[in-house]
Amino acid sequence: MNYHHQLELLIDILKNQEDENYGTHDEYEQISSLISSLLQDPNVPHQIKSTIMGIEQYAYQHDKDGQRGNVSSSEIEQWVQQIQLSQVDDIN
Repeated sequence: MNYHHQLELLIDILKNQEDENYGTHDEYEQISSLISSLLQDPNVPHQIKSTIMGIEQYAYQHDKDGQRGNVSSSEIEQWVQQIQLSQVDDIN
């Protein structure tokens, strides 16, 4: 799975959490795993890495602090837009 597919999966998980206004422990674990892989990938642009580090903190805080139902829609929307714009820039 290349990093573009990983980013699409990450976006899908985030959008699902936004729609449900809730994230499960498994979703946060999957986010952490994806982000770990993306941060280690030398092909991932620095701009995307900066964005996903914020997502990593969000996932850690919400999962570990038990705030799974306290989802920030505006933050998620911003991250999704940043990732999508970065991917468009990367293609061009």
